[in-house]
Amino acid sequence: MVGIDVDVADHVATLTIRNPEKRNAIAPSFLPDLAEELDDLESRDDVRCLVVTGAGAKAFSSGFDLSELDGDAFQEEYEDVYDEAFTRLARFDYPTIARINGDAVGGGFDLATACDLRVAADRARFGIPTARIGLVYTERAIRQTLTAVGAANAKELLFTADLVDAERAEEMGLLNDRVPAAELDDRVDDLAERIASNAPLSLVGTKRIVQGILDKQAFSPAERALVERLREEAYQSDDYDEGRAAVSDDREPEFTGE
Repeated sequence: MVGIDVDVADHVATLTIRNPEKRNAIAPSFLPDLAEELDDLESRDDVRCLVVTGAGAKAFSSGFDLSELDGDAFQEEYEDVYDEAFTRLARFDYPTIARINGDAVGGGFDLATACDLRVAADRARFGIPTARIGLVYTERAIRQTLTAVGAANAKELLFTADLVDAERAEEMGLLNDRVPAAELDDRVDDLAERIASNAPLSLVGTKRIVQGILDKQAFSPAERALVERLREEAYQSDDYDEGRAAVSDDREPEFTGE
């Protein structure tokens, strides 16, 4: 079954992305569901910590599923919904933990960095492939990446589009912990339980203050307009068409800068 599963126990909610045939890719239909589930969880009085993960043992999430979209459909129909859903996760009242059971790539990387804390199995890999397909990451997603790993590491991930292993991700500061896959559940459960046992008002208040400090770095309207122009140019480019075709054909792209 493709979709989002939610479970709540002992003040800890677990939200699971389930798309086994596509390595837990985030389908367009997931986005409204994600925002709705977050709203529902936040309204409950028995949730003090949220764990986000992918189903199974192969992948946290392989990213946004573009396979069913044609041309500019993502930008035109889903990008705002996508950004709103991930902003909603980043601003969830209580602390959030990404339980990274496997690869977190593209939108999966974005999903992980939208969480406050990240614990990964040592087999997991991480990457942002936008440069490989001719796109420009959103200002929000780049900000999350900068916050998670710092400027130099963020540039390495964005410019190379390479996958890095969990050891390298930990060195970058992306991970709070890296453990053998067999120990992932115990480590995440222990961390979530310790967070959920603390005072709710302290958790909410502290997270809002941290978010407020980060928001001080937000772009001005003019800077946001520049970002949108740069991203629009990438979406309309021949290189984006070539990047998508190369992924579909499982070959190296031949970019021209046009």
